[in-house]
Amino acid sequence: MMKPIKSLGAAVVALAAPALFTLPAAADTRSVAKIETLLGSDTTLTLAIGSGYDDYHRGGGYRRGLNQYGQTDWEVRELSRDAVQACRQAVRYEARQLGYRDVEIDDDLYVRQIGPRGFFVTLDEVEFEGRRRDVETRVSCEIRRGSVVSVEGIPYPYKSKGYSRGW
Repeated sequence: MMKPIKSLGAAVVALAAPALFTLPAAADTRSVAKIETLLGSDTTLTLAIGSGYDDYHRGGGYRRGLNQYGQTDWEVRELSRDAVQACRQAVRYEARQLGYRDVEIDDDLYVRQIGPRGFFVTLDEVEFEGRRRDVETRVSCEIRRGSVVSVEGIPYPYKSKGYSRGW
């Protein structure tokens, strides 16, 4: 003769024991395992475990709060700010080497990350001031590991075919 179970807690533990052993094994398959047990006419016990939602919606290599290169948003902001500063400095240096007197760089820019420490920076409005005229153009830089690899878009200064001093 079996004793009747008098408390609901004991019934829940008795019915949940097989589920507690099978759910961790099912969780290794990267799917959601769900077991439902009917306790009464309007009472059910449901146990669900798994990680199928995150894998389905975000892809396999996604970790919460990190980008595809394993960096947080704060790290990306710092690296992109350093890349923009390096690009502005390189544009000013190249312009001085070509003979421009002054360079004015507006705040209109676009930064795209192309690697863990690589960025592609586009400065939309850069004004180069020479002796005779001003030139406004778009300049782009490629930055790898904190140093500028290439600068494109700096116009060559206007040279006239007129009078030559002969030096």
